[in-house]
Amino acid sequence: MADEDDDDLMSLDFTVPGAFETKPAVPPAPEIQLVPLEPPEPPAVLEPSAPPAPARPPLPPALVEAAAMYAAGLELDAMRRLEAAIKNGEDLGDAAVRAWGGLFELLQVLNRRPAFDALALTFARRFEKSPPAWGPVVDGPHMASESSGGRAHVSLTGVLNAGIGEVLKQAMKLATNSSIVRMDLAKLDDADNDGATLLMRAMAALKRAKKEYVFGSPEHLAQILAGKLVPGERRNESMWLLLLELYQQAFQQDAFEEAAVNYAVTFEVSPPSWEALPARADAARQDASQPAAKSEGFVLRGQMLGATEAEFAPLEAALADSEEFDIDAHNLVRIDAGSAGLLLDVLKRLQVTGKKLRIIGLGTLIAAYLETLGFADVAELRSRVI
Repeated sequence: MADEDDDDLMSLDFTVPGAFETKPAVPPAPEIQLVPLEPPEPPAVLEPSAPPAPARPPLPPALVEAAAMYAAGLELDAMRRLEAAIKNGEDLGDAAVRAWGGLFELLQVLNRRPAFDALALTFARRFEKSPPAWGPVVDGPHMASESSGGRAHVSLTGVLNAGIGEVLKQAMKLATNSSIVRMDLAKLDDADNDGATLLMRAMAALKRAKKEYVFGSPEHLAQILAGKLVPGERRNESMWLLLLELYQQAFQQDAFEEAAVNYAVTFEVSPPSWEALPARADAARQDASQPAAKSEGFVLRGQMLGATEAEFAPLEAALADSEEFDIDAHNLVRIDAGSAGLLLDVLKRLQVTGKKLRIIGLGTLIAAYLETLGFADVAELRSRVI
């Protein structure tokens, strides 16, 4: 077998040209390595997002334009714009009552009482509700507003007289949705029997409606009344009765007993008896007397034209320790674009920190103007009752 193998080897003709030439080496095929594939990432599970807040319907052009005109000091142009919209039957949508309310405000600003009264009659027929009463756009020295905690707040300043009637009407409206009505008396300078009569009627109405009321600084008004009443002079009976009520609210029983005897002698009646206040009203009185930034809030008043950042600095300082805050705008007559922009910047900074903000007591036109500037995105806007 070895010889056969050698013969086979020898039978090869090595004389063939090129038999001994070295052939170029063929590069080996690259080695293919199998790399294990990483498992695909599972699809991200999307958490259900909260439903978007319902979009606020846009204000009608007539109200937007009139509000901007009023902010710019163009009361007459603003009145004409709303008047034309109402007379021509423009589509005011859900803001129809607001547009009418804006016109009422402008007629009062321009002191057009006959036009106001004519509009009031038409308003009552169309909307089947009571129209606003004639009075200043901004409540005068007396003020009624809402405060946090389910209370109506009445602040009386100047003279307690017949002029209290309008603010007490507003307070009665607010009391329908309030558990307690608080009346602050510390800023009163004087009083007469007409004012005392109206205040006593309001208290009687609250009692009939089973609403509680408390006085702030009752001893202050009691001192004013006591200095005006003369035992034996049979007049100013409402002031006497109010004095007795104030002594009870101030827990001054000795002063009450003395005044009750003087009242009985003066009007020849049996003396009223001391009645201890209910525990709940007592607690509410003590709570209401405590200073609280949350309920007192920050006040915007008068004409805010060309305001500076310094004017809003107290707002940020007052909110340092409060999560909820009321900004009182009952006495805000007007706010221009520059002032509103500065206020909006402050509110945006506060809202980012989680503060819950409310601007209460806004006039119809000012509320509409602030809404167009984006205030409703950072604070709750509450207009006055129409």
